[in-house]
Amino acid sequence: MTDARAAGCVFLVALVVYLSSGPAIPESQDTIANAYIPVSVLFDGDLAFTALEAPIMFVWRDPAAREPVPIDVPSWRYGPASAGESYGQLYLKGRLEVLTPRYYLAPSIRASRDGQPLFVSAFGPIAGLTALPLAAAAHLLGADLLGDPFTVARLAKWTAVLLAAGSVAMVYLAAAAMIPWRRALLLAAVFGLGSCVWTTSSQSLWQQTPELFFLSVGAACVVRGNGAWVRGAAAGLAFGAAAACRPTAAVVGLAAAGYLALSDRRCAVACAAAALPIVLSVLAYNQYYFGSPLEFGQLKVGATLAQMKTGSPEMWQTPLWLGAAGLLASPSRGLLVYSPFFAAAFAGAAIAWRDPKYLRLRFLTVAVPALWLPAFAWFDWWGGWTYGYRPIVDSLPLLALLCVPAIDRALGRPAWRAALAVAAAWSVFVQVLGVTSYRPPDWNARVLHAGEPPADIDLPEHRGRLWSLHDSQIGFLLAGLAGRRHD
Repeated sequence: MTDARAAGCVFLVALVVYLSSGPAIPESQDTIANAYIPVSVLFDGDLAFTALEAPIMFVWRDPAAREPVPIDVPSWRYGPASAGESYGQLYLKGRLEVLTPRYYLAPSIRASRDGQPLFVSAFGPIAGLTALPLAAAAHLLGADLLGDPFTVARLAKWTAVLLAAGSVAMVYLAAAAMIPWRRALLLAAVFGLGSCVWTTSSQSLWQQTPELFFLSVGAACVVRGNGAWVRGAAAGLAFGAAAACRPTAAVVGLAAAGYLALSDRRCAVACAAAALPIVLSVLAYNQYYFGSPLEFGQLKVGATLAQMKTGSPEMWQTPLWLGAAGLLASPSRGLLVYSPFFAAAFAGAAIAWRDPKYLRLRFLTVAVPALWLPAFAWFDWWGGWTYGYRPIVDSLPLLALLCVPAIDRALGRPAWRAALAVAAAWSVFVQVLGVTSYRPPDWNARVLHAGEPPADIDLPEHRGRLWSLHDSQIGFLLAGLAGRRHD
């Protein structure tokens, strides 16, 4: 079987597994704007939202009420059971007005054609645009994208599944260029089933979901490609798209371009030329909606969120040692706790610098730490309510490839082979536990003692729970699983 056919099989298996996880997990409202960007493109021809166009992304209130009680409006055709009328009818009667946009919307300098304030996704437009093909097909088939939020969520979920499964196939293709196909298949399986790519990235259309797909494509092009167009231009397109999804991913493209410049200047030129149009498009988007090419939506709203969660508007306030320790080793967010198999990447990085066989992996040893640093310093390094290490899940395809040298050596040694097997089994088990048992509020904001308010980890006074061994997220889910079995 050729590598391409094997990669196709890997993609199909991952697709089935991810789809079997069921409907989109309501992990966070962060993904709602991404899901609705295709709707805005199809019906309004732009990348922005108004309150009338997308009521789900705004908080509403009854103007007649004495207190501004927040009201959620999922769609104009829905309505509160007590009213006997839809939210659309209530709005037309003057019984609804906008209270505030949701935290994931950034205000634009522009207004709609009828003078309404425009808002855009704080996470940029590219992640949402990846769902446009499915949304357009669903619209042509008669789906009610304007009135049915569940259809919009499903389309976003299916897009996330396709992208996540695609990243697994790309990891296999890249690994198979350096190690035997069975070992490459093992690595792809652990990457797809033993990482938060399954429990997080495949569940909803996060900002990181298309980013990690594009990073895996770019890395595969550099590692496996030969000609300047494949290795350079295709990699440039992929890394440019990844940076458009999440600007911090630009460091991976720069590391790749630097390596290509040292090894093959034609590839480096092709890489830069292919990435440039995407970079310019992002800058033009920022100029159009924010009035400056260097103004990004996430930074516009970041200070407000930082103030809410930490008491300080400083967005890069976390000491690097704290963020690193938290995202790599803390009991309820650590990469090496949830997916210890990827500890092999640290050994693989060292081997790559000693063995010329893995020369093409060396740029990843620079790219991964550079990609991690902004996540370590960000004000909420723990990623809010989530399962595991979501802020650095985009680095997983790169870490998986750095595991290649270690796997190639360790599988020939019984003791190391056994250690890898145990780490892989635990990694997969933790992800199965998350997919089957995790619900966002259960641990992240659980009540520790009867009569007390929830111990929300987003609040400074409860943040220590992220480091607790006896109150860990995995332990909590295991206890719940044992309780269900006992019942």
